[in-house]
Amino acid sequence: MSKKLKVVATAAEMPAEVTEFAQKSVDQAQAAFDKASDLAHSNMQYFDAAAGAFKARTADIQLKAMEIAQINMNSAFTFVRKAFAVKDPTALMALHQEFARDQFAAFSRQASELNELSVLLAQETVKPVQEGVIKSFGDLGKTIAA
Repeated sequence: MSKKLKVVATAAEMPAEVTEFAQKSVDQAQAAFDKASDLAHSNMQYFDAAAGAFKARTADIQLKAMEIAQINMNSAFTFVRKAFAVKDPTALMALHQEFARDQFAAFSRQASELNELSVLLAQETVKPVQEGVIKSFGDLGKTIAA
């Protein structure tokens, strides 16, 4: 008798309760696997959303940094042009102090803008992953309890 026929013959000889229990076990294992597979797919969507948010906010930060560099260089060129036009050392010192004061104020604003963008980057990148983990553990708990 072949192995396949032996298995079929053995299954036919088992009590109905054992076959029913075995079938239920296989069904439960299949349901658990399907749920785990669904969780894995949804988690990939959360990570994809996080990657998209990271990419978008990183681009915002890069653009803001380039804008800031342009503004600061234009301010420096304007200062140098004005400095070459000044004939009096006292006027030059006053011009330099004004430039330093203005640049410090600009630096404070620019640092604040970059900080805001960095906070958004962190929040928007973490949020989808955090939501996914919370949902996954909740769903996993429901699956285990069932």
